[in-house]
Amino acid sequence: MVTLSLFRVKWLGRLFKSAVPLKPCRCVQLLSIIATFILVGCIMDPRDAALQRKILQPWTEITGTPSGISPQGLPAQMNAPLGAGYIALRRPTAISARRNEIYLLDAGLHRIFRYDSFQQTLTPFATNLSAEAGMSIYAAPDMSVYITDPVHQQVLHFNWDGTSLPSLVSRGNLAHPVSVVVDEHNGQVLVADSLFDRIITFDTLGMTLSAFKPQQVLSIAAMAAGPDGIYVVDRLAKRVVVLGWNGTFHYAFGADALSDPGAIAVSRDNLVFISDNFDNTIKVYRGQGTKNKNLVLADKFGGTGIAPGSFNGIGGLSEADNLLYVSDSLNARIQVMMINPRAQGIVVQGTEKQIGK
Repeated sequence: MVTLSLFRVKWLGRLFKSAVPLKPCRCVQLLSIIATFILVGCIMDPRDAALQRKILQPWTEITGTPSGISPQGLPAQMNAPLGAGYIALRRPTAISARRNEIYLLDAGLHRIFRYDSFQQTLTPFATNLSAEAGMSIYAAPDMSVYITDPVHQQVLHFNWDGTSLPSLVSRGNLAHPVSVVVDEHNGQVLVADSLFDRIITFDTLGMTLSAFKPQQVLSIAAMAAGPDGIYVVDRLAKRVVVLGWNGTFHYAFGADALSDPGAIAVSRDNLVFISDNFDNTIKVYRGQGTKNKNLVLADKFGGTGIAPGSFNGIGGLSEADNLLYVSDSLNARIQVMMINPRAQGIVVQGTEKQIGK
């Protein structure tokens, strides 16, 4: 919303009176003057200015949709508490977005769904699998889907249509998988294990290539890929450690601001989004785009509640196309946030030098 000063409004009124009748060239000049006054003389509403400073803004939410059609052509109408043909979310705990496809895991319905953002439908995915809390999901660049299965010490792999592919298993290395990322340069699959606090690398055929334990990480809670490599959430140290794809240490951040870090997502602009279970917030760190540079806490978003932009148990985060998808578990919804990478953000005092060592 913009407003003009009273002086400028009166001046424009006199200009209109003096300009009648108008010649075509005079009309063009008049319109140019008016446009200049609007652009230069406008005063922005302070509330709009505050919104432009925020990196995250609520956009929409998904609580349930009509059921979609499975790739096999069968209607997907199971688990429809509001009636046949409708699927209502109950407790979404994990999410992953890739292009137009959003995959989410609902531990309340014990189902995995694919959400089509164009058709706005939910279709059950991998219907022979019972989804439970503690599982995570990752949509890979090749549009296949990885699902961690901590109970059975494996990572399940599926085609886009839900058909099974060989699982990832590494006896003695993989005991409690929590996160999966794929190196887009060579297709290798990296799996984070929270029991041994190590990262296991698999080739494209599912064979174990290596396993390493990052010396700078005390406990692995989650992992995401970003422009600087692998971003590992260390819940015990209350920080994020950034490693190269070969495991070399780059930098760490967040120790002065994170209380109970959980899920993580990273944009191509090196904006890092971390959920904090302590206060149901998302903390946004702005990266510098180069290695061994400080990341600054640029914004803090959310809090406990049911209103848009508030959360009650953040189960997972995923970023795609300048949108942040948040599984708001206990509020039984997926919240979608618009990301403004050019926003100034609100730097929290006392966090500018928290990076590291």
